[in-house]
Amino acid sequence: MKDIRFSALLAASRPDKHPLDRQFTDTVMASIQSPDILSLAVRRMDVTKKETFMSRIKRLPALAIIAIIIGSVALLSGSAYAAYQLLWATPEVHVSAPTTSASGRNVVSIDFKKCGDTAMASRYELKKNATITTDQIAGVVQAQCELNVISSWAMSEYPSSKLTRENNKEHDSTRVNTSSVTHMSSRTPQAITFAGLPKYNGVDKTLAISPKTIYIADGHQVTADQVSLSDPVLYITSVASHFVPNEDCTSERCSGAYIPVTETLQAVVKLSLPFENYDQFAWQSLTELATCQGNPNDTCLTGFAGAIDLYQGSGYADQSAQMKEIQGVVTALNGTSMTIKSSSGSLFTITTPTDIVAAYNTNKAAQYYNNQTVQVGSGIGVRYMERTDQHNKSISGKGIVSVQLQIEIVGKSDPVTAY
Repeated sequence: MKDIRFSALLAASRPDKHPLDRQFTDTVMASIQSPDILSLAVRRMDVTKKETFMSRIKRLPALAIIAIIIGSVALLSGSAYAAYQLLWATPEVHVSAPTTSASGRNVVSIDFKKCGDTAMASRYELKKNATITTDQIAGVVQAQCELNVISSWAMSEYPSSKLTRENNKEHDSTRVNTSSVTHMSSRTPQAITFAGLPKYNGVDKTLAISPKTIYIADGHQVTADQVSLSDPVLYITSVASHFVPNEDCTSERCSGAYIPVTETLQAVVKLSLPFENYDQFAWQSLTELATCQGNPNDTCLTGFAGAIDLYQGSGYADQSAQMKEIQGVVTALNGTSMTIKSSSGSLFTITTPTDIVAAYNTNKAAQYYNNQTVQVGSGIGVRYMERTDQHNKSISGKGIVSVQLQIEIVGKSDPVTAY
């Protein structure tokens, strides 16, 4: 390198990448006497008052310049490292303008990027009894993307472990837990109490602060005072448990219970959006839409979609058969058969050994399911076995696995409502 100016040497000596290693940074920072690195060498130089700082630097021996550079880089990277190191990539979510589904509900397409290891659907439908509006969908799915990437980071940063003892019958284990979104109700230098939100039947939880506990905001490590009691947060803990086997355990088969021993608070994460975006009922107001298995031209409800069993079959088929599914709206009822119209407009006729609709409407609907009967216009889902190269629109016999009435529920205590 021909340019030996201090600024050039300093820039050239800075590493291109800084992998996450907090222990290394802490060790380096503890060992450096920052006031002495620059001042001692400069004070010992025999210079005139008219000389500039850079002139003094140029008069230093090469080894002294190198020592200054190394020390300065350590100072820069040590302090800036903790403040600016990005722990996870910033999540990206793009939501389309809403369209109307076959059931008359609003549907949006979503492009997720950098949302961690959990796969997310590309289309969502807003339930009729949703606690949010269409305009709020973007914030809700952005929040879920953020929660997923934080959870993935936690699993990687604090991996689970297991220690086996006594012929695989008794062992200790450690697992990482990522909490639901909450806030801190109180904090002291020794402990934090996280609020148990009544809306979710939660209880307060107090955890001790350890020297290893860190605070995170916007994907960066921050100081404790940068996270306030009013901020939406989640916390990450490592739970050490001891497995106690049942007395009837054998070397081939053993069951028992994990007894938590300790729970260590690893991190408190300040979230980037207002709390209402992380509301569980807001997220559960959306139903995931995916391509129906075995019927690629049709869309089926998947995540957060409830159903009531109307019929359970054997699903018997030959070895070349695969599980398929189809969902649609009832267009005709005729005793042991019903016709449904799928999202693509295709008509499927489902025939069962008995009149399952009459049996359900008469014996179960009023007594157990808020009088939500099966009728024309009801949403029905069918799982069945069929060969890969077959695409019959008539489904009957032993190939039927299940027939279900689709329902929509946001909270578990909500009354049953047909989809």
